[in-house]
Amino acid sequence: MERIKVHTENPEKRVIDKAVSVLESGGVALIPGDTSYLLAVKIGKKGALEKLNRIKQTKKRKFYSLVFKDLSDISRYADIDNRHFSLLKRCLPGAYTFILTASREIPKIMLENRKEIGIRIPDSNFISALVEEIGEPLVVSTASCDEGEEFCDPEEDSPDWLGFVDLLVDGGYLSMELTTIVQLSGDEYEIVREGKGDIDIF
Repeated sequence: MERIKVHTENPEKRVIDKAVSVLESGGVALIPGDTSYLLAVKIGKKGALEKLNRIKQTKKRKFYSLVFKDLSDISRYADIDNRHFSLLKRCLPGAYTFILTASREIPKIMLENRKEIGIRIPDSNFISALVEEIGEPLVVSTASCDEGEEFCDPEEDSPDWLGFVDLLVDGGYLSMELTTIVQLSGDEYEIVREGKGDIDIF
């Protein structure tokens, strides 16, 4: 596994280029987000998605999210109307995951027979720059597995699944926080999980 340090507020181009190279080649990157470290792969890379499934090794149904730079490409990957768009615009970027109906652009390996996908725009200069450079959304999942092996500290943490990771982007210690999950359906929304994102905005 390669390791490279990053200044998350002002990410260096060489770090972005390295991460893009690994993701483009079908690798798994462990990257700092706005709520926790994230396991990330490029959408459409089946081998990388299979590796991500092995890392997660969950007995529950796996649920992944797509990370975008902004709102402009979301309609390609999820069914979204003007009501949803207005709500997302009010909350993002931020520590929210919005659950929307997946479009046909979503690889079936990500869905496991479900019809929904998580949508995220993290409040992270590093992730924004990475997604912009790679030109497509990233598939992400919180850096943990069923056994509770979380990753917060690049200097201390060494979970068993770290051997499946191709690149660690070291942004320093980052506590494990959860996003607020919001389910969108028609005119309705449901707070599925309260996390870091402020629910008073709704």
